[in-house]
Amino acid sequence: MIVIVDERDTVKDGYTAWFDREGVSATGLSPTDFDNWVKSVSEPDLLSVETFRSAIAPAASFFPS
Repeated sequence: MIVIVDERDTVKDGYTAWFDREGVSATGLSPTDFDNWVKSVSEPDLLSVETFRSAIAPAASFFPS
């Protein structure tokens, strides 16, 4: 699975649709949703992630504390 993190819906939806068309599982999350997901995701789900794609503004907080 590929996880796309971006605050812009058009970017998340565009990348997710493109990967889906190529047969690659992908999901798009906002930075806030990503923060919540990282804090609650199970280990098997996290291990299924192949890569993260992020386009978060430099001033934004990316990783949860």
